[in-house]
Amino acid sequence: MSRGHLVLEHAIGQIVRGRAYRRDVEEDIEELCESIQRVGIITPPSVTEDYVLISGHRRLAALEKLGYKVTPIWIVHGVSTELSRVLAIRDEQTLRKALKPVEQASLYEELKALYAEEAERRDQKTRFGSPEREAHLANEDQGHGGADSAPPATGNSTKSRVQAAKAVTGRDSRTMLEQVSELKRIAASDDEDPLVRQQAAEALLALNEDGKVNGRYQQVKTAQHLARLQKWAEHPDTPEPVREAAKKERDGLDANLPAAEMVKEAGLAVARVTQLAEAEAGKDAGKRVGWSDVDPLLRQKHAIRRLVDLLRREHGWWERINPTDVGRYADADQWEIIATYIQGATAFFETATAAREDPSHAAEQ
Repeated sequence: MSRGHLVLEHAIGQIVRGRAYRRDVEEDIEELCESIQRVGIITPPSVTEDYVLISGHRRLAALEKLGYKVTPIWIVHGVSTELSRVLAIRDEQTLRKALKPVEQASLYEELKALYAEEAERRDQKTRFGSPEREAHLANEDQGHGGADSAPPATGNSTKSRVQAAKAVTGRDSRTMLEQVSELKRIAASDDEDPLVRQQAAEALLALNEDGKVNGRYQQVKTAQHLARLQKWAEHPDTPEPVREAAKKERDGLDANLPAAEMVKEAGLAVARVTQLAEAEAGKDAGKRVGWSDVDPLLRQKHAIRRLVDLLRREHGWWERINPTDVGRYADADQWEIIATYIQGATAFFETATAAREDPSHAAEQ
């Protein structure tokens, strides 16, 4: 269910409409005006809790043309203060300078989610509605694009992405914003190679300063594809056909290709190996293969790799954080977590050291 509530009457003049909603709509609202006169407003305009317009500019324009002073509105709960501020900006230059790319991408994703929620509310109204109501809802959704139209039938459609991008940046910058969002996802994902995550994080810091996104995005995605090929080629439980295919694809890539071609070719290589890996997995779907059937120590080796990857991601934290500040300013809960972590890690290391120095371990090797 959508997060929000309905208000049956709210003054149209008190709804804040920013730069994203300023355009001449007189030429394309006559049919909507006629529809409103017949059946009224079926999908109320969406606003933030501060009454900043999220979607429904054409509906408001039609109501004003018909002489209405009030309208039903849907107040969306939980819209971030920053998104509400950006939607209220009236000057295009101010809108473009208001945020850095990482902030823009976050608000873009938030706004797409809000459009998806409104699309769901509209779908619920048409599910068992009359043909006239459905025609009215379709008319509400017409227009020439931009954030002043109602969102289309799905919150992630091309039109919805264009609307969200224009609302946040003042232009159709959806490709750039989605590239930044992907870099954010890679940097935060535990499933990605640690070095790729670090590269993505560094790219985000750099592009936030100079606004140059595409080249850095291509570099990180290429690194991501190569890391996946490398993992297939070296992981001990990769099926032999997949391992050989990954090696062949990895070694066959031309490092001298232009960045745009390189990311494309590396992506295609990953897609081919993925298809083969899925086919191999299908062959073994009926088999029950345990760890010991492959390598008696494979489970332990895998656990150690995961531990080392975890430690590598946080390596050097003791140099970056001032221990005096921690001792002085950590609250009781924070200190308990820190103490538990250090004590547990110390006990873990002592046990591991004892096992490593055990003479029987040396004999096994």
